[in-house]
Amino acid sequence: MTSTADKVRGACNCGAINVAIESSSFPKIGGLCHCLNCQASCGSLFSYNLPTPIAAISITGTPKIFTETTNKGTTAHRHFCGDCGSPIMTTVVEKPETAYVKGGLFRKSGVELPKPAAQIYMLRAGEWEVPLEGVHSADLDLE
Repeated sequence: MTSTADKVRGACNCGAINVAIESSSFPKIGGLCHCLNCQASCGSLFSYNLPTPIAAISITGTPKIFTETTNKGTTAHRHFCGDCGSPIMTTVVEKPETAYVKGGLFRKSGVELPKPAAQIYMLRAGEWEVPLEGVHSADLDLE
């Protein structure tokens, strides 16, 4: 595990981008997003996001950033590794104090990730995807 007393550390698939979150600010909850934008940017059926105070995040390496306007009308900046393509985090202009760090960054380091507290845009989930037991599900569909 690459956690120290003061930081929880993760990295993209190739190691060019490293993320450290202050241990005291490491999220106690995660969330799954099934919106089409998250599906496309993560190359998966959903994105596992850790809402984190932006001030608690340190990044080494230089992520590329793709900017989009979501169907909700917000401006999202999707940070990703330009070498291996791993998603790093999403920031939203309208909520500048929070970043949605991608949980997969921490799996190789052995960090125990929190159980999702919610899953949203379930109308975009695959028919065979069942809502997780005990996790709030929202059938949002703004697309």
